[in-house]
Amino acid sequence: MASLQRFMGVGKHPAYDEALRYYEEERFSEAIPLFERALQESDDPTVQKLASAYLAESYAKVGYKRINQGDWERAYNYFTMATDYSPQYADWWYQAGYAAYKQGNYEDALNTLQKATEINPSFARAWFLIGLTQYASGQREHGTETMQRWATQLGVNPAGFERALELGRNGQVAQACQELEKLLHSVEDNYAEYIRWGDEAYQRGDLQTAEACFRHVLNARPNYADVRNRLGVVLTALGRIEEAVDQFVAAVRINPRYVEAHINLAIAYYELGYEEQAKAHYQQVLEIDPNHRVAREALQKLAA
Repeated sequence: MASLQRFMGVGKHPAYDEALRYYEEERFSEAIPLFERALQESDDPTVQKLASAYLAESYAKVGYKRINQGDWERAYNYFTMATDYSPQYADWWYQAGYAAYKQGNYEDALNTLQKATEINPSFARAWFLIGLTQYASGQREHGTETMQRWATQLGVNPAGFERALELGRNGQVAQACQELEKLLHSVEDNYAEYIRWGDEAYQRGDLQTAEACFRHVLNARPNYADVRNRLGVVLTALGRIEEAVDQFVAAVRINPRYVEAHINLAIAYYELGYEEQAKAHYQQVLEIDPNHRVAREALQKLAA
């Protein structure tokens, strides 16, 4: 989901306008070359920032479709392209890691999953998949320890987990990996669906449904920084900015390097008249990404 500046670039470049229309129609493959064209041709900083963000999201949207189709190679390529433009989303690194794991490219899987956990150190799904990747690559003891460390927080069924490990101890490693992967999906799919429903509701302007979906996820998984940021965006659109601030604050507390949440928090603080707090979060963005144009320009305007 893009930031609160969603339509600020409209009317500044024809390719951007057309790409955004395709994006809203969920024609992501057609939107991608147009966002790329806008990024290459426009020197407007708003268009540059938003085209880059939407380009990343479009690559990710196509990546999710490839994941659902079992097209692991192209899914990996799309998610790595998404992270090239927006490296701050832990879930995109996770999806790239999962696609690499499914191809048996364990080194690439571990590298991308490590990125996910650097962004969000509490990302239980990513840690469990790291353990599964270690286990599948021959590091049985190390992988088992990693999975055990995160299984409870993730909500993995203990009996099923033990049955899977027993298969491995009996030499049925491939079957053990299959069962462990099923356990991973069993705890993540329901929440992934609610996040998708929330995103779709937001896109069509059904803000109450979007709020309900994101709150449902957070009731069970309060440490999902991405979902807290999503809920904050929805609450801002509903005019409940003080509540939105609480969600953005929680998101950056969970993941202090979450640039999107810092930007949204700065915007919300500014809307409430708290300019010093807004400045502080723009400055934190620049500490994370010294070349972040939006934060730099916002600070210049606030200093004027």
